Amino acid sequence: MIPETLKGDQFQMNINAVIFDLDNTLINRKLAFKQFSNRLIENYIIYLDSSEKNEIAQYIIEADNDGYRSKKELYQELLNNLKWKKETTLQELLEYWFSEFFKCTVLMDGAMEVIQFLRSQGLKLGLITNGSVHSQNSKIDYAGIRGFFDTIVVSDEVQVKKPDKRIFEITLERLGVKPETSFYIGDHPLNDIKGAREAGLRTVWLEGFREWDVVGFQPHYTIRELREMIKIFEGG
Repeated sequence: MIPETLKGDQFQMNINAVIFDLDNTLINRKLAFKQFSNRLIENYIIYLDSSEKNEIAQYIIEADNDGYRSKKELYQELLNNLKWKKETTLQELLEYWFSEFFKCTVLMDGAMEVIQFLRSQGLKLGLITNGSVHSQNSKIDYAGIRGFFDTIVVSDEVQVKKPDKRIFEITLERLGVKPETSFYIGDHPLNDIKGAREAGLRTVWLEGFREWDVVGFQPHYTIRELREMIKIFEGG
């Protein structure tokens, strides 16, 4: 949905920066975690047939809560509830997570196309992500996108996380832009869209990963795939 007031050359001149979320926005975390879960099962977990393997994978995916759960809590639950090929410790599973998950990183369909297009328009690009410095930076580097961004802010690095508006303000300050001339795109209604709106940015919600569960406001734009960003910035 593209408001008439934001179409055309005037719209282009008023925008200086676009800031992205990482997980389930620039990279497909759902797909990556599915791949990781299958690797974990093959290496560590006992199963009888492909049907049971699929059930275990689905259980792990649901227990992970799309990454919004402590890894210690997650793997302690898995240790308690699954059958393991050998004696395994919580520490071993955490080390496996940190050494292997980023290798499953998959760019979102259209991500590179959108990044390159926005760069070609002379816009500054930023990235804000909640999570550990090691995990998030490893995914960014594995995806090969670091060089496209003018600044990357990881919550553990700055000790503040989305939806706190301060993490958006830190990013805007690093980019040297104002919130009213900046866009933010993400998949999470609360952490991404509400947080960015409260910091004064224009917002784009990438739907399809989470239900809209925040009352009282809406994103400025809603898209179903990243390539729709190009239409927005072309004013089409």
